[in-house]
Amino acid sequence: MKTLVLALLFGLSLTASATPPPGTHREPAPAPDPMQHFSWRDDAAGYTFVAPPRWAGKVRAIPLASADLSASGALSGVRFVAGNRTLLVLLTSDETRAKALTATGATELSRHDGHVVAFKAASQTGSLALTAAELAAAVQWDGGAAGSVAR
Repeated sequence: MKTLVLALLFGLSLTASATPPPGTHREPAPAPDPMQHFSWRDDAAGYTFVAPPRWAGKVRAIPLASADLSASGALSGVRFVAGNRTLLVLLTSDETRAKALTATGATELSRHDGHVVAFKAASQTGSLALTAAELAAAVQWDGGAAGSVAR
């Protein structure tokens, strides 16, 4: 009798492991889908530019040449390009040169701890264009401090 019970239990456990029951348990986990994001860091000014996920893999950052920087009055800058189309130009300067940035057509985006970030929107149409809210939230200063804007 004991052998019959043991044989039945052993047989049931083998058939149960062969086909897993439906449901969330015992099913393979879905393949991981890493969250895509786009960010660019300016160590000298102490901020990170974080764009929406739709920029990931499509947009690349190209540092501005010194001739472009001197023409704009900026200390550092970057051009965000998708294919052959410039989407946005970010310019960084200190507070003493902030007027030079705005005089060349740039719009002040954020100001913190003596640094000023301004932008020139080259392309404001298309699926990669930034909305005003996305642009306002894109600059993240070191330490989580909020920047101020004087427009």
